[in-house]
Amino acid sequence: MTLTKYQRGDAIEGWNDCPTPVMMSKNNSTISLGETVRRNREETMELCDKVFTLPIQLPERELTHHKQKLQTQIQTMNETHLHFLATVFHEVIEGTIERKELANQVVEYMMAHEGVASWCSPLKKIVSKV
Repeated sequence: MTLTKYQRGDAIEGWNDCPTPVMMSKNNSTISLGETVRRNREETMELCDKVFTLPIQLPERELTHHKQKLQTQIQTMNETHLHFLATVFHEVIEGTIERKELANQVVEYMMAHEGVASWCSPLKKIVSKV
């Protein structure tokens, strides 16, 4: 009876190899992507300012704290989170979704993603008090 490579314990070529690296070419698409991200951050920051001009049932000190926290996080968050935050800000400004439902969406987002509590908690508080 002949044994296979696996049964003999021989190395199987290519079985657990890392993928071959793809060479990156320098092109202008990354420059435009960076510009798009910067523009998205600015638009989200403007939306944040608009939300905080709405009547919110929180003390001024707490409002200032939440606004600073959100604005600080907007500068460093990735595109996916930035898009979600902008969507929530749009919904708050337009008032198309009920506050409770929007707060639930924020909580669901917090449960589905790691590392978002630092900005989702203030967001939920603002959404529920507008």
